[in-house]
Amino acid sequence: MGVVLSGVFEDAGFTVRTATNGEDAIRLIGERLPDAMLLDIIMPGLSGMEVLKRIKSVDESIPVILMTAMAAVSGAVEAMRAGAYDYVAKPFHNEDLLRIVGAAVQQRRTREDVLTQRAENNDQRDPILFNMGTSEVIMELSARTRRVAKSNFDVLITGETGTGKELIARSIHEMSSRAGSPFIPIDTGAIPESLLESELFGHEEGAFTDARNQKKGKFELAQGGTVFLDEVPNMSWQSQAKLLRALQDRAITRVGGSKSIQIDVRVIAASNTDFQHLIDEKKFRADLFYRLREFSIHVPALRERKADIPFLVEKFTRMTNQELGKNISGCSASAMDALMMYDWPGNVRQLRSTVRSAVLQAGHVIEVDNLEFMEMSAGNGQGKTVGDLPELADGVPLKEHVKKHIAQIERQIIYETLRSTKWNKAKTARVLQIAYNTLLTKISEYDLQNPNG
Repeated sequence: MGVVLSGVFEDAGFTVRTATNGEDAIRLIGERLPDAMLLDIIMPGLSGMEVLKRIKSVDESIPVILMTAMAAVSGAVEAMRAGAYDYVAKPFHNEDLLRIVGAAVQQRRTREDVLTQRAENNDQRDPILFNMGTSEVIMELSARTRRVAKSNFDVLITGETGTGKELIARSIHEMSSRAGSPFIPIDTGAIPESLLESELFGHEEGAFTDARNQKKGKFELAQGGTVFLDEVPNMSWQSQAKLLRALQDRAITRVGGSKSIQIDVRVIAASNTDFQHLIDEKKFRADLFYRLREFSIHVPALRERKADIPFLVEKFTRMTNQELGKNISGCSASAMDALMMYDWPGNVRQLRSTVRSAVLQAGHVIEVDNLEFMEMSAGNGQGKTVGDLPELADGVPLKEHVKKHIAQIERQIIYETLRSTKWNKAKTARVLQIAYNTLLTKISEYDLQNPNG
């Protein structure tokens, strides 16, 4: 059916991409947003209705036409309530389907926001899905990011080191009306406190000993665009007060100057720190925290979204192949099991380094022996390789080791997914793409308990 329809639409002048299942469809959306989608309700893995809901969470303006061989009024009503553009029962005439899809494409193309986006970014790919994965967790993160990008809200991004906070900040900028203006990142911890005010707001000639010329600060240079303040808690109490004043007044004054300069910038701040603890300790101003947090985004740790690891490994392998001129085809099953089992304290940044090192050492595929999990140990600074993780007996083949630990790996993946979904079993079953009853059996078999009751 897919091949036949693909030919029909190509003959009619459409550019067509096909997917064999729901997961592939979501992956293709991450690479490039389509003008319209045609989905079968019954597919391997995710159903058409589930894919529809995920698509709408990313971009509600994409028209989706559902197809089914089991026509029923109730199904049509459910599809339309879920946001489908139309609902087509099999068998159908190709001319009718072409007409429906053509109308859907025309509707999307006439939307002013899509035309604007198309002019600025020809390939229309979603930067978050393209770079971070297509798990349900990341789909929700993408939807939340898209939602705030269309506004002019300042944003506070939290998450552990290495999770991709700057990527989220850049994505907000790229998907906003400010995309044509500068995006200026500032690592507040890398700038001495004595120079921070000058870096942010600029200075006049003679303002201090080395101020030989007038200098514009980052806020002036970012006019019309976005300032990204990384690790904002590194700022002193005094600097926090000056930042708060600039945000409230939307104006700055250069060091040594008296003229107020109006600024039109969006501020995105990020930190891996617990703000409530800093506020309680009087190390961060509560009023600045609430001013920065007009909208908040939390970037989950990699251990909370392990379903994205295969996607990221393939991406980093491909990038490193290009860099080194190699042709590593991927990971062996045992190597992927080891990657899935590991907790990744350094998050995506650590995974990228591990894959790059493995590609450098690998022959045709990445094997367990190529993996070096460079987690710094207390005291000696030595890195751990995968061989340090389980206690292995001499003389036992690798295949037997993998078989022995497969249950442990499965148990950990199920537990981590349950934890990331706040023990929502139905959601966990969807994320892991297993039957609900199978999940219940596994929970019982591995004696998994919700720590919060």
